[in-house]
Amino acid sequence: MRTRTFAAAAAAAILLLAAGGRPPKDVEEDIRRMAQQVADLAGKQQGVMDRVDLVRRRIRLEEAVLRRLAQRREDTQADLAAAEGDLHRATEREEAVRVYLRKRMRQRYALGVLQEYRVYFAVNSTQDLKAASLYLQALAARDAERLQTLSQVRTEKAAARERLSRLQADLDEQASEAVREKNSLAGEQARLSALLRGLERERATAQRALDESLDAAKRMDKYLSDLAFKSRVDLYAKNMATAQGRLPMPCPGTVTQGFGDFVHPRFRTRVPHPGLDISSPFGTPVHAVFDGEVEYADWLSGYGYSVILRHPGGFFTIYAHLDKIDVAKGQTVSQGGGIGTVGELPATGTSGLYFELRRGGKAVDPRPWLKGGSHVP
Repeated sequence: MRTRTFAAAAAAAILLLAAGGRPPKDVEEDIRRMAQQVADLAGKQQGVMDRVDLVRRRIRLEEAVLRRLAQRREDTQADLAAAEGDLHRATEREEAVRVYLRKRMRQRYALGVLQEYRVYFAVNSTQDLKAASLYLQALAARDAERLQTLSQVRTEKAAARERLSRLQADLDEQASEAVREKNSLAGEQARLSALLRGLERERATAQRALDESLDAAKRMDKYLSDLAFKSRVDLYAKNMATAQGRLPMPCPGTVTQGFGDFVHPRFRTRVPHPGLDISSPFGTPVHAVFDGEVEYADWLSGYGYSVILRHPGGFFTIYAHLDKIDVAKGQTVSQGGGIGTVGELPATGTSGLYFELRRGGKAVDPRPWLKGGSHVP
């Protein structure tokens, strides 16, 4: 449906332009609208691509988890084998104790309840009596030790079985959860990939319609005679989204406060900071980082003298705390074109520029967009 709409709009624009039946202002509005449609689709594509990349990374993470779990299961199997050996040896010890205790029980039964007295009555001397006493004590101690060993072996066997059973159950549950999550992510990846292909087709159609309208506009007499009209038409043919990592600094200097909230050193409060503070000498020229149209050029509360540029692709840049403004609202500015000079940063009382980049209404970190990325000084 959107594809047919874009194609129809493009055809209508080309026909009307070729016939010269529309004023340049309407032509410019149509081109601006088409450029915005292309930018919106590009933004949606980027958003979906970011989500696809996130899903892929999560899938790789789940695969790594599965590999670790497989290794842990192998280690557990080795532990199980070792534990089975321990259990076997414990069982042999248990059986040996049982054999001993069965013999002792038979002996006690055969001798009767007066067996100890019979030993004492059989002695003929004090020395034999002492020896008999020591013998009976040793025999009782050995019986008690065997009984304690039997109880200990049974406890160890039960604990080992429970521990290994629990470990194996935990590993199996983690493996099942990882597999479920991986399958779910694979389904999400397939859905996002299909959505991405659809957006790519829509964007290609919208881009063709825009290109055809731009070509038609460039054949108009006004394009050749009106420099302002020509610059605006040429501006709509660009897209700032393709310039990530290649934008120049708005002025020479050093970043003294990066993107993101920070704690105020004096008041100890969290302060939002959706841009960059760039230290630079007072009066240093400030330049546009990309081709754009001046959306605002005046005093702005909290920002001082400021310039806001609208860029193709749905982007805005803000240049604040200027000492002087050299552009006016509605003016087009090329990349590197002067827009003003550096003033004073009120937070520090030093000279510098506050620079902000927005995609739609959302502030984004400018550093990845500037040449040098996160290594920008």
